Amino acid sequence: MKSLKALLVNLKIYYVMTFRNTFLFIAHYLLPILFYLLFSVVFVGINAANKLTIIMTMTAFAVAMNSYIGLPGGVVRYAVGDIKRAYIAGGISLWRVFVCAGISNIVHCFITSIVILLTAKPLFDATMPESLLWYFTALLISIVLSTVIGVAIGMFSRIESMATVVSQAIFMPSLFLSGIMIPIEFLPGFLQNITNIIPLKHSFVLLRGYDKQALIISLVFIAVLLILLVIRYRIIIRRE
Repeated sequence: MKSLKALLVNLKIYYVMTFRNTFLFIAHYLLPILFYLLFSVVFVGINAANKLTIIMTMTAFAVAMNSYIGLPGGVVRYAVGDIKRAYIAGGISLWRVFVCAGISNIVHCFITSIVILLTAKPLFDATMPESLLWYFTALLISIVLSTVIGVAIGMFSRIESMATVVSQAIFMPSLFLSGIMIPIEFLPGFLQNITNIIPLKHSFVLLRGYDKQALIISLVFIAVLLILLVIRYRIIIRRE
């Protein structure tokens, strides 16, 4: 019970810190929503048929931006340096910090996704998902997958600047190879094959509707990344 209470306190502190950190607030809320509004105007203006997928497209984009750009920097601060040593010296389990960072990001992603879902119809006449039950299931899977990737970037980076570079190196190709910005069938043949290793592609496919292959691949990605994070966490602890 004490462990759960401590976890909740850490989560509250981590979440509140987001709104006191200008960069995190911009990365988690301001930028995703601004890009959603801008891209939606452009996409719908170019082709009215984009109204069918604008919710899924912008949700996948916002979740990726939250997780790939906003999350790793906060994680790496606790994975290396004085803050990590202070936690360990104080007898505080460092895993709680990483768990809180992940849960906090999941909350950020859900809030942004709900904003998109509720406003896309009145603002852009977007088509709502056929099944809200499946949509929220796919949304949860997509958010968890992106969050685990963001935590992994932070935990495997040695310094914050490295996390920033790795984040951009994953985020930008993911946008163009996932089908969000450019339909996959428009890409060259060799690039179409590469898209299968892009987690964001499978998240986007799931948001558009049930797909067994995308579901299995997404769950496998999550399982493998969680195993790698456990191994990495043990290495981080042993170094002190």
